[in-house]
Amino acid sequence: MSVSKGFTYAVVAYLCFCASASAETDYAGSSPLTDSQWETVRDRVGLLDKVAYLPSLLPVIMKHRDTLELKNEQVAAFRQWRKLHYGDMVELMNEIIRRRFTLSKASLDVKLSSDDILAKQKEIFRLQERLLRIRLSCRNLIVETFSPDQWENMAFVLEEYPRYAGLLDD
Repeated sequence: MSVSKGFTYAVVAYLCFCASASAETDYAGSSPLTDSQWETVRDRVGLLDKVAYLPSLLPVIMKHRDTLELKNEQVAAFRQWRKLHYGDMVELMNEIIRRRFTLSKASLDVKLSSDDILAKQKEIFRLQERLLRIRLSCRNLIVETFSPDQWENMAFVLEEYPRYAGLLDD
């Protein structure tokens, strides 16, 4: 593959990821999301799971809140988490994608030293850690609020999502 063709593919992938993560709809707002909006959030954030490392479970949880028998307090806590963190999370994901693209371009720039390229990678790692901390706060909220029965129901719900296969022990 030629460099220009590879560059074109990289630009298209970059634009698709950024368009997918950025939303015109205010998904971080204070109003409750409809099931359709949660599905859109799940789809968009799911595209970015490889950037974030932890799976995006909150949209799945909210879509199946009846099956999971979530209490009103749990739903309110999850909505509050989304209101506080969704925008920052998507912003970080987009920044990581942009910097990965820049790193890929820099790797072909003969004027840059290995140290320059390593510095760019270290910055990506720093951003990924910030993102992981945000996503861990969601994980902690789930862990702290789910009952044993809800965990059992969660295993049943995740069977519906092939990308989550193997995440829960049998």
